[in-house]
Amino acid sequence: MWRRSFGTGSHAVDALKEKKWDALVIGGGHNGLTAAAYLARGGLSVAVLERRHVIGGAAVTEELIPGFKFSRCSYLQSLLRPSVISELELARHGLKLLKRNPSSFTPCLDGRYLLLGPTKVLNHREISKFSKRDADAYPKYESQLERFCTLMDPLLDSSPPESLQGISSLQDRLKNKVHNSVFWTRLLHQAASMGQKDMVDFMDLLLSPASKVLNNWFQTDVLKATLATDAVIGSTASVNTPGSGYVLLHHVMGETDGDRGIWS
Repeated sequence: MWRRSFGTGSHAVDALKEKKWDALVIGGGHNGLTAAAYLARGGLSVAVLERRHVIGGAAVTEELIPGFKFSRCSYLQSLLRPSVISELELARHGLKLLKRNPSSFTPCLDGRYLLLGPTKVLNHREISKFSKRDADAYPKYESQLERFCTLMDPLLDSSPPESLQGISSLQDRLKNKVHNSVFWTRLLHQAASMGQKDMVDFMDLLLSPASKVLNNWFQTDVLKATLATDAVIGSTASVNTPGSGYVLLHHVMGETDGDRGIWS
């Protein structure tokens, strides 16, 4: 059972006082709701506590100005895992994803602009206005990031290889060791399949600032500035912060309705 409590209504308070819950989730944001749904699917009784009159947290859309609706905190969706969408049957409950097209518009002071979208033809034509070399390099850049994502995908959908804490039975310890062994074996196998050059480039991407990664690939500033937003948006880091190169993977890590790298 999964009970929703809005505010401090008497019925909700009475229900919570009368029942012993297996789990309490504090905050009805999208992460809290997802956790609660999975706990309920596992057979636990779950209560979600939310102080506001609406649930959804950062993903809420509200009419802040009469006649105009805004997403309060979230701006785009791409990293919502397909497994979560499928297992929680979100489409059946009304989820509809609108693909972003075009994906970005970057105006320049001289009146020119760079428009990027979902098609390779459009991107090549647009980037060629600034650099033919960069236009040819861009598909290779995206292709490399997509190869790296094949290594990351299983990590996103797997439970972390944690060590059991406290007293546990021999059976639980053996099950935990098998789970951890399978996790690391799968990861090492995928890493080995990448090849030496890709593995070196992958480690460089994880540790380097985004500016170094983009400078190695491209010449024109307008393209580098456009792509650099993928490395710093939603964070307080700069493109020169070591490790910000990893966030470039988010450009292609997510997907919408099975289309890799498409934000919605």
